[in-house]
Amino acid sequence: MPSALAAYIPEPGKTANVNLNSLTPLNPCPTNNCWYTGSSNLQASWRNWTGAAWAPGFSPYGALVFWGGGHGGGSDVGLYVFDFTTGLWSRVGPANPAQDYLHLVEANVDFYDHLHEGSYIVPGLHTYNYPAYVPPDLPGSGPRGQWLLPQLVGGANSGAKPHAVDLATGVWTRFSTGPGVGGQSPYTGSIEDTRRQRVWWATIGDAWMNMLDLTEPHPRNIHVRRLLPTGSQYGHGGYYARPVYVAETDMVVSLWCFYLQTRVRGEVYDLSRGELVHMGALTLPPLDIPTGAGFGLDWCPHTRAFYLYPGWGSEQVFKLTPSSLEFHECTWEWSEERFAGAVFQASGTGSGAQPFSRWRYVPWLRCFAWTDGPGVSGMVADGQQRDGIVQLWRPLGT
Repeated sequence: MPSALAAYIPEPGKTANVNLNSLTPLNPCPTNNCWYTGSSNLQASWRNWTGAAWAPGFSPYGALVFWGGGHGGGSDVGLYVFDFTTGLWSRVGPANPAQDYLHLVEANVDFYDHLHEGSYIVPGLHTYNYPAYVPPDLPGSGPRGQWLLPQLVGGANSGAKPHAVDLATGVWTRFSTGPGVGGQSPYTGSIEDTRRQRVWWATIGDAWMNMLDLTEPHPRNIHVRRLLPTGSQYGHGGYYARPVYVAETDMVVSLWCFYLQTRVRGEVYDLSRGELVHMGALTLPPLDIPTGAGFGLDWCPHTRAFYLYPGWGSEQVFKLTPSSLEFHECTWEWSEERFAGAVFQASGTGSGAQPFSRWRYVPWLRCFAWTDGPGVSGMVADGQQRDGIVQLWRPLGT
């Protein structure tokens, strides 16, 4: 099936705005005065410390799935999906309850959810880099797969049990039989091992990792594993760590900054034994990102490099190239690529608006994709004016 976006894919080094519908018509409360809209309204899923899941099995060209809120910004239960096959936005999930149910959720310490219209719904929360994806051919997963949130960042209930949403039906389910282990600093992300269909996560500085084996019967048990070698800690004090699994190497590169610092740091993990093994800190050339932690990061298999995007309307992308695919012993080089016409949040660096995992590479289009949600309007490649701009940027050499 050809992508509706095929005619709009930019040349290497260029960008294109490609969404073929607007996002704001999907707003479940157009008047923005419902109990769940909060201060961010529809923007909460992009502005309240939220990441995105890359869902390659949603359609032939895949999709990005957005959900989040909290912190007074909004509690919308719906997911917002951009499909790279059709070029269209859609909302997935049940309608929001007519009345505020947050007090019921907060009293539900084990699950942090509420049964509504057949779904165990969770109100919009910060997701950081935690959202993950369950492919459609695995137990309990529908024809478009499931969006998975293994770590619920909901106040004192941040250790509550994982939840998933069937991307075909919109039904929320409780995904595991237990909550796993968690600490006091959940500002990190998940590792998606796409070779073995496993998802790993922990909070900053934990020696113990949570693991979900997606091939097991639903609902899954959470397996708790010690990070190897003994004495290692996840994140090493990093803030808003963005771990990226690279299937070609069976390794994970995680980049971050220390709290309120701008120097990019990182570490590498090995998964070739089926367990998560910490291989040490990366020796990176100095690079400071003025906006600090929370940047976007993803791997491009076509250029064999990582690309870091600061966000906030930046036209600057930092390319991190390894000298080999042996990430634990290679040397690294930073370079810079630029593009014209960034359409995203161009003013200010407000807390919570960092890119996180919303900056993703779409392999079939050979482009990185990024969106800042409904707050940005602009001219799209088909000549129409729309909001909810989705921009593709094609790296040089692809």
